[in-house]
Order: sequence, then C-alpha cells, then structure tokens
Amino acid sequence: MNDEKYRNSFPLPAESPEKIDKIMLNTYFGAQKFYLLKTALELRIFDYLSDSKTSKDLSSILDLDPVLTELMLKSLYELGIISITSKNGETHYINTFASDNYLKMDSVYSKSPSISASFKGIDKWVNLSEIMNGSKSEVMENVFFPEIIKRMANDCKCWELQKTVEYISKFSEFKSAKKLLDVAGGHGLYAISLGMLNENLNAFVFDLPDVTIETKKFIEKYDAKNVDTIAGNFFKDDFGENFDIIFSSYNPGGKNPKVAKKVYNSLNTGGLFITKQAFPKLTKNMPDTLNNMEWNFNSFNSTGKGSIRYTFEKDLTFEEYISYLEKLGFEVLETKPVYELTEFKEEMFPNIIIVAKKIN
Repeated sequence: MNDEKYRNSFPLPAESPEKIDKIMLNTYFGAQKFYLLKTALELRIFDYLSDSKTSKDLSSILDLDPVLTELMLKSLYELGIISITSKNGETHYINTFASDNYLKMDSVYSKSPSISASFKGIDKWVNLSEIMNGSKSEVMENVFFPEIIKRMANDCKCWELQKTVEYISKFSEFKSAKKLLDVAGGHGLYAISLGMLNENLNAFVFDLPDVTIETKKFIEKYDAKNVDTIAGNFFKDDFGENFDIIFSSYNPGGKNPKVAKKVYNSLNTGGLFITKQAFPKLTKNMPDTLNNMEWNFNSFNSTGKGSIRYTFEKDLTFEEYISYLEKLGFEVLETKPVYELTEFKEEMFPNIIIVAKKIN
C-alpha cells in the first residue's frame, strides 16, 4: 500500500464542495420552474383548464407528449398554480381562482403581458458576458414609455389600482377636490378611476407627447369625459396651476427635488400631494444585488439612471425626500408601505405611498 503516492495523487481539499453543489442545484431548480411556467404560458395551458381535464385530454387537444404533459401538470399543481380533482377514478386538473384570473390570455386581469416581458428580460442574463464587455443598450424613452404603459395598465388594474384609489378616496380633501393632476400618469387609469369617484373633478394626465397618444385611447375606452391630457416633460416643463390634488406613481422624477418643487408650486394651499414610489435601500440581500445589476444592463437616452434599481440621478432617499417636502411647506399626513396598502402578506418591492398636504 502506497499511502504517500495516493495522498500526492488525490489530495483532499480543505473544504467539501457541498456549498457549491447546493448553490448550483438551487439555481438549476429555479431555472426549471422559470421555464416550466414560460412553456405553460406559451402553450396556453391555463386557457384550457377553466374546465377540468385529465392530462390525457390536454395532451390530445394540444398534440403534446402525454408523459411530459402529465409531469408538467403535476409540477404546476405542486407549485400551487393549478388544482386537482378526481372524477370517475381519474385525476383531473383545473385552474385555481388565481390562475384563472391572472394567467389566462383572455382574462380581463391577465398578467401574461408582464410575465412575458420577464421572459424577454432573462435574455439579457443569457448575454451577460457581452453586456459586461461594454455592449449596454440605450433605451429611447419616446419608444419605451408608450409601450410599457400598456403593460403597466394591465398590471395595475389587477389589484393595486383599486386599493390605491380606495385609499385616496377616504381623504376629505379628495372628496371636495375640483382639479387633479396625475404627473407622468401614462395610461391614466388612476386619473380615470378617481374621476369616476368624484364626478366634480376635472383630471389631467401629464406625460410625454408620445405617451399621451396612448393615454387618450384609455380615456376613450372608459368614456372618461372629465379627464384630459397635458403633453410635456416633467423635468423641463411646468405643470400648470390651481390643482387640489397632485398624484404620482412610479415615475423617473418621483424622487427628484426639482419635480417636487414644481408639484408644490402647482398645488393650491390645502391641497394634497400623493405619491407612490420605490425607495430601495442598500442591502446585502442577494435578490436586491441581482436586481441592481439588471438595472444597469441599459441606460435611458435622456434620463440619467442611478446605480441602484428604480433610482435616477439626483434622486433623494425616503428620509431625504420627506425632509425636503416638509422644507418646501408640506405637512406629511401619512406614509405607508404599498404592500400594506394592497394587503399583501409580505413586501416584494420597496414601494411606499406618501400623502402630504400643502400648508403654506
């Protein structure tokens, strides 16, 4: 027995590969789930499961491999996306309430457009080495924003729109308001909804000229006769004056002091500024780090982005923004994490709604 030769030929590392193996397995498992859902949506699986079906039924209808179809349905069940029932001794699969509402292509509340966008987003990670070697893309804002507001409209009306509008409607200042401005309002659904709840309200959606073309389509769709648009750039143009309510939701100028000053100047004394924005913090949380990384995969052609996701040049932190509003002459009435507003069980995004009243 040649122990020395064995040890020299196969020296034992100082640490086992368990940690690396576990990371790779978890990463691979996450990718499997991602592509499972991607394929299920591409095949329109959920469109066929409003009524219960066996895996054999579904594979026959879609001309799919029967073994893989059964395993896909079992996996979707184990993810909690679909349910199982038993009929005549056979296993049938059927949508849950959530998947029927949010994953069917023809549902009023379908989240398929935003989910499909995330599928396209993963392509950037596939080409990460090229991006890191300097091939970042520049996003043209006059093209990007008119397109993304369609997806944002679809997403917000699934839940957050209703919860936000109902929250705003409780304020007495809203009930007596005559004139409202939605800054960078995009699709205009907030102005449209608030205009429905207060018929004495004249609401205006301020956004880029190319965006307001899309806004007008939503105004027409919902027959919102008390809603109109104002075309402009909130970094360069004034908003107008004598507004009783100014609302803002998730926009590039949402934490910018220059834009906050314009809001103050456009608002009547006693009026409300209600803003809903992302206020990310520096953390050592891996999802945050990865999201920050993805945020830096591209740049806007005219709006400077910060290095942290959802931030732009000259943005203030949450604490700085509150302090600045008070310095301008606002009284901050309420702040609330959006996940509490929407009654979600946990925070998925660092979003906060702020209600401030102009007092002088």
